[in-house]
Amino acid sequence: MSLARSAAGSGPVGTPSVVRRLGAWIAAIASLAAVSILASITVAELSSGEARAINLAGSLRMQSYVIGAAAGRSDDPTRLAATLAEFDTRYRSADLIRVIPSRPDDPVRQAYAKVGETWQLRFRPVVERSIDGHSDDSEVRSATEDIVGQIDHLVALVEEGLEAKLQLLRIAQGISLILLLIVGASTVFQLKRHVVHPLEHLLTSARIVRRGDFGVRIPPREPDELGQLGEAFNYMVADLSQLYAQLESRVQEKTEELALSNQSLRLLYRTTRALSEKTATRETLLQVLQEVDEVIGIRAVALCLKKADYTDIVPMDGTTAPAMLEALIQAAGSETDGQVRTHDDVAGHAPLISVPLFDGTLSHGAMLLARPDGQTLAPWQIELLETVGRHVGAALATSQRNEEQHRLALLDERSVIARELHDSLAQSLSYLKIQVTRLQTMLGRAPTPDPVHDVVRELRDGLSEAYRQLRELLTTFRLRIDGRGLPAAIDDAVRDFHRRTGLTPLLDNQLGGIALPPSREIHVLQIIREALSNIERHARATHVHIRLEHADDGLLRVNIDDDGVGFDPQALPLHRYGLVIMRDRAQSLDGELTIAHRAGGGTRVALSFPANENPVSSQGKQP
Repeated sequence: MSLARSAAGSGPVGTPSVVRRLGAWIAAIASLAAVSILASITVAELSSGEARAINLAGSLRMQSYVIGAAAGRSDDPTRLAATLAEFDTRYRSADLIRVIPSRPDDPVRQAYAKVGETWQLRFRPVVERSIDGHSDDSEVRSATEDIVGQIDHLVALVEEGLEAKLQLLRIAQGISLILLLIVGASTVFQLKRHVVHPLEHLLTSARIVRRGDFGVRIPPREPDELGQLGEAFNYMVADLSQLYAQLESRVQEKTEELALSNQSLRLLYRTTRALSEKTATRETLLQVLQEVDEVIGIRAVALCLKKADYTDIVPMDGTTAPAMLEALIQAAGSETDGQVRTHDDVAGHAPLISVPLFDGTLSHGAMLLARPDGQTLAPWQIELLETVGRHVGAALATSQRNEEQHRLALLDERSVIARELHDSLAQSLSYLKIQVTRLQTMLGRAPTPDPVHDVVRELRDGLSEAYRQLRELLTTFRLRIDGRGLPAAIDDAVRDFHRRTGLTPLLDNQLGGIALPPSREIHVLQIIREALSNIERHARATHVHIRLEHADDGLLRVNIDDDGVGFDPQALPLHRYGLVIMRDRAQSLDGELTIAHRAGGGTRVALSFPANENPVSSQGKQP
């Protein structure tokens, strides 16, 4: 806009121009300087020729004295003739003739002609007669004085002409200097008036504008470039004043928006903090409603929480009538898309605002707020309420999932305990019950049969085995792997085996850097402990080798070898279930357990399982 105004304010061709003025002043100064220089050069050239002419004229005077001196001696006529010829040559020199004016009535021309006439008619003839002795010395001296006087007169006239030219040069240079001073002073005055003062005014006004005062203006002046610049400056300041006012208005609007955003963020922070630090209980949710009331300024009426088969209504003030509660339930019962809605048809109650507690999939209820009379919610209020509702809905969904997971964990733990008891102690006790029944039957006969002693021995062994399995079961439930990991736990098991048996197993653990979940580590450790326990009780071995490795096929392998007596899988007592539990643990690892005879004697217990746990098959498994 300012550029357009400046263009519109430009004057037509022929208006005053600072550039043209400066050009004219500079041209005038340059012209005067050029005239002075040209005059100096001209006078210097002319003076240079006249100086040579004066020198030549002066040499004619010297030559006259030489000729006069040589005229009285007749011993060298040739030299005298050469001297005469030299005088004639210098008199007719082009350098001397060039400075002689061409007008016949000019005194310099007449003096030059008089010297030539005296030379030809008197001085030269007298000198030539003196060679033959026809002229005496007095006549020669008289002729010499005459021609020398005329030469002096010629030189004086030439010098006067040169002095006149130099005086003219001095006058011209003086006039040029005066004119240069006048023109220079005028130029400085005009420059100060038409350039410096306007620029200073512009600079002062610009500094005032920089301090934020947009009321300054440049006064009108001549329509030259600086005048147009001042007009453009005035338009620019006016536009800046308008833009600054608009900017202040926008800054005020943005400040208000930032204040609202700050309030919204504070509400969301408090809501998130309250829901993350505490369980989403009724008290926590009521605290969130109070925060909404403080920030948005809308009074909370009630909180509707959807349960499995009913809706829980939590009034804020505790004075809501039972009939009103039913209306509130119906008002909040249809919110399934997470959008804020207004209900004007609630019986006996003012219009309500329903904020769904939506987690993105399901609605867990709604917050009911009292809509101010005759007012509608601003977009930022609606967006903030929907966000708070989603946060509360997500917290309720998380709380429900945590409760469900806790419930499943309890059921799973109970299933594990029941399985362990069933697989170990329950089986042993069941067997003992059968043996006791047999013993009672046999004791009822008389005399006592010999097998009674065998039954009693088996009963004793069964009780011992049941007691041992009970201890193992308690050890299993109490078993934990600390922060040192599986290798340290295996080392502890090996040291415990050495302490009980005196044997030192050879441990080759090549699983360095492979981390297993704690539940899988417990299964691996229990299989190794059970294998070492079987070696201790049954193998009568002298060497034990334990090897853990990561095979090329991606499986983790655990081998426990001994050089004991081996065993017959078909001859195992019925009341021993350690091998069954070991295989069950291998299945929990999604692996395979094999027990076989070694080629050199003894037994090998081999466990292989994948390094990564299958999340689908591992659900519900407990060590």
